Amino acid sequence: MINKPRWGLTQIILVYAGILVIGLLYAGLAMDIVTQWLQSLGIAETGNFLVSFLVQFISTIGLVYLFAVFLPRGSWRDLGLIGRDGKTYWQYGVGGGALLIVLIMVMSIPIQYFQPELSPQYFEEMLRTTSDFKEFIIFLLVGSLLGPFSEELFYRGMIYPVFRRYLGPLWGAVAAGLIFGIVHWDPWRAIPLAAGGMGLCYLYEKSNSILVTTVAHGVWNAFMSIMVYLSLNG
Repeated sequence: MINKPRWGLTQIILVYAGILVIGLLYAGLAMDIVTQWLQSLGIAETGNFLVSFLVQFISTIGLVYLFAVFLPRGSWRDLGLIGRDGKTYWQYGVGGGALLIVLIMVMSIPIQYFQPELSPQYFEEMLRTTSDFKEFIIFLLVGSLLGPFSEELFYRGMIYPVFRRYLGPLWGAVAAGLIFGIVHWDPWRAIPLAAGGMGLCYLYEKSNSILVTTVAHGVWNAFMSIMVYLSLNG
């Protein structure tokens, strides 16, 4: 059973705004210095992506902790940070991730028909710049482990329970999924991403653990990453 959240819409907005502000501060105050340092190492493009990701990752984890755990005097368990048995990880994590892949691929067919020259998302662009297998493994870990964990902590662990409280499981999942799709700021892919977000809410309902949904999200991202890499290096 998903716990009644100790936080509300105000805290969700503060977390999202905080992530944006920290990102803007990094871009305005530190990115040029970091870029110069990375250029001296010969890894400017890849390094910039990874540092920017780490800034967002750390700020997301920190702000979620501040507003959903520390200030309400709760625990990580309130956010669904709960371990489960191997069967649950396999059934709802790996199996759920596989179903998400099928869902997203089917929903992407009309997009490919109406917008065949759609520009790749930023993460995919970065994947397309690498032919080095070791570098690909780093991107794979970021895209299938760290990224999914921070997103699940915020979107399923923090956002979904608030909408679920007011709208119920079904419409709460619809609302949280739509937010997940919209905040990727990609109009053409918003609906498939929203459907994926709704599916992840369902997996959270079944498992009561964002660790399980992180596995499902990671399987989804890993599959897409491997397909991109193989298309370029196969």
